[in-house]
Amino acid sequence: MSDQLIYLLMTGMNSVQDRMTASANNLANAGTTGFKAQQPAFEAVPFYGQGLPDRADVVAQEEQPNFKSGAIQTTGRSLDVAVDGPGWIGVQAPDGTTAYTRDGSMFISSSGALQTAGGHPVIDQNGNPIVLPPLSQITIGSDGSISGVRQGQQPDQITMFARIDLANPPAQNMTRRPDGLFQAGNGQFSVDGNVTLQVGALEGSNVSSVGAMVDMIKNTRMFQMQTQMLHTVATMGAGSQSPLSLQ
Repeated sequence: MSDQLIYLLMTGMNSVQDRMTASANNLANAGTTGFKAQQPAFEAVPFYGQGLPDRADVVAQEEQPNFKSGAIQTTGRSLDVAVDGPGWIGVQAPDGTTAYTRDGSMFISSSGALQTAGGHPVIDQNGNPIVLPPLSQITIGSDGSISGVRQGQQPDQITMFARIDLANPPAQNMTRRPDGLFQAGNGQFSVDGNVTLQVGALEGSNVSSVGAMVDMIKNTRMFQMQTQMLHTVATMGAGSQSPLSLQ
């Protein structure tokens, strides 16, 4: 019996460690623009095989991100945008597929490419990276349109160059990539004309620093409690014939 209790406690400790990792990552990103809190989900998976009819493992399944909007802060910067309500900004991921972000802090590279603060090319409504000519003035509209004045032209010679891909895939289809971006399904491209932007503003992280710290403390205490229980059970089982008893 003691080996079964030891196994049960060890699987529980593994799940607590996963929760601690998610809480630590959330806390570390409490100040990251557009960050969405991690919410790991767990499932009991039974073991199959002779002598293991009552064994199961607790494993972390696909993450369920918290898509709640973060607080929007005004910056006044012309290349800062915040998605107003549900929706995403389309970017090109490092593997060439379409990905999405809520981080609207953008800049223009030396080659004229419009990129996010993370260096990801912003794409237009055709799915192509947006590349702009040298400009003396630039304006982003609430619909994602990008207009400006070419260098050497008069201030009233305004040209529209592109429109940012704004999309709103179903939340259940969105998954977080290892690079921190999100993708819909297998990275397919989509456009939603109902998504709008607040210009001159950025969306903050939706992580509650206090909540993340409380989770860290709670999970740490739970881990300590399970460690103490494991030691107690192992001590009680010492000297038995169980292959998992601790001598």
